[in-house]
Amino acid sequence: MQQKNFVAVVATLCVVHAIYRAYTIRLISVSLYGKVIHEFDPWFNFRASQYLDEHGWYAFFHWYDYMSWYPLGRPVGTTIYPGLQLTSVAIRRVLAMLGVNMTINDVCVYIPAWFGSISTILCALLAYESSRSFAGAAITASLFAIIPAHLIRSMAGEYDNECIAMAAMLLTFYLWVRSLRGPGSWP
Repeated sequence: MQQKNFVAVVATLCVVHAIYRAYTIRLISVSLYGKVIHEFDPWFNFRASQYLDEHGWYAFFHWYDYMSWYPLGRPVGTTIYPGLQLTSVAIRRVLAMLGVNMTINDVCVYIPAWFGSISTILCALLAYESSRSFAGAAITASLFAIIPAHLIRSMAGEYDNECIAMAAMLLTFYLWVRSLRGPGSWP
């Protein structure tokens, strides 16, 4: 029993370190270039978040953007997946209520790093739930924190749907696997 507790403590420390690594590696672009949105799609997503924050829900879903798809424009409300923008505005407003004043730009820059760390936690939980192995969860978190396929989609400033989608999928998978427990498998 003592060895199992030791393994659990070491594995937990490894997972915490993996979460720290996942977050700090994603902030490299902020330390090098500042709080900047990168690429074209992230810029549109930022503008959409800014519009939602300034004009509200109703105006956002009836917004016809003449600055994209020039010269025709784009009916944003009917052609966008709004989860990213709704999440960003909700986070900014919750932070403001807590006394943390961040601009919508800052929130949009940091969201990929925040959700990259959350994805690391969820991946470790999914690994533990699937294997009942603390070591397996620690290894999974350590690998997922730095895996290039997820890293390029969740760097600070890469404000696109994938940064939140990965966390949402992992949460769904974790909750689904957890729901499959039988009466005898609960602690």
